[in-house]
Amino acid sequence: CRCGPLCELKISWSAANPGRRYFVCKIGKDNGGCKYFRWFEDEFPEQANRVIWGLLKRVKAFDQERDRAKKWKNTIMFVAVLVALIIWLF
Repeated sequence: CRCGPLCELKISWSAANPGRRYFVCKIGKDNGGCKYFRWFEDEFPEQANRVIWGLLKRVKAFDQERDRAKKWKNTIMFVAVLVALIIWLF
């Protein structure tokens, strides 16, 4: 990078390069830095890309299921507290 030793290692999550690491100028071209870009490693084989995307989809599905379970738990807790309050009042 022409700005000095300010390169930053990032990870791409684009469809074409999931999980692939690259270097960019830490300052950023929008903030007056250079437009430095270089891949950290060679391109992944297509099979690796399919595996990565499959795992990312599974993680996303797990996160969505966890969020649904949290909402369900909160609903059950609210109803249980409400029922306990009604029983206590009467």
